[in-house]
Amino acid sequence: MNTVNQGVVGDTAKLIMHRLIARLLVRDPLLVARAKVSLTKISAHFPDRSFVADWDELLRLPTREIRARLTSRNQGMKRLRLSSPFVTAEGVDFKDQTLRRRIRRAAKRIGARASRPADGDSQGIRPMAA
Repeated sequence: MNTVNQGVVGDTAKLIMHRLIARLLVRDPLLVARAKVSLTKISAHFPDRSFVADWDELLRLPTREIRARLTSRNQGMKRLRLSSPFVTAEGVDFKDQTLRRRIRRAAKRIGARASRPADGDSQGIRPMAA
């Protein structure tokens, strides 16, 4: 049995959440202002952390660019999603346990698919070319 790396599952769940947030930004561009308020609260607890400045810079971008960055798979955004002011912003609610379970299950499925060998071989061993 192949177990899925829980770090991958967590990162994937955060990506899914930020994809939902990016969709919400289309309907509610004022969410950026509420994320700035959330970031101000976060910065009071973590004043010298680099992620605060990084989020501050990101939140100054046009909404279209913010949406693109939120859903980016690069390492910098993977790191920033760990401290996202959007998750705690007014108008965003991930407290519903049913939604959180659905996101987690989807992240596990995606992580399991990503960890499978490309040729379907459960051992991950590929035949050598002759």
